Amino acid sequence: MTGRGRGTDRHLAAAFCDNARSFRAMARHQQVRCGSASPYYLAIAIELGLKAYLLHRGITDQWNRDHVRHDLTKALKCVRRAGLRDVPEGIHQLVEVLSPLYASGALSWDLASPAMPLAQDAADQAISDLLAVVESVIGQERRSGG
Repeated sequence: MTGRGRGTDRHLAAAFCDNARSFRAMARHQQVRCGSASPYYLAIAIELGLKAYLLHRGITDQWNRDHVRHDLTKALKCVRRAGLRDVPEGIHQLVEVLSPLYASGALSWDLASPAMPLAQDAADQAISDLLAVVESVIGQERRSGG
């Protein structure tokens, strides 16, 4: 995995986490209004959380756009290669189900209604845990000068 360069986009990592939290909140809001969370919003929250970690590790946003795109499976593999070991329970299952539909655009066009591998509360918690782990790493390394 290459994509580290002088012009890193590390400063975007916190903004990606903030945006991921917003999409997670939109999924929860839809759950309250419609009875089920939007898989599309959940996929976006996962994507932004994973890419926030990659940005923090020095992978550029352009590299992510060119190589990872909207492939959650690839993003998860890249994150693990970049050193994130504490991927919360449930993220793998969500990625396995959502990634092909999200990458193809089927979720954004509302062409698919996947059978979610986790209950709604568990999926929400897994994404919250992912964002907490990423934000913790970003904050710890920022404080230590890393």
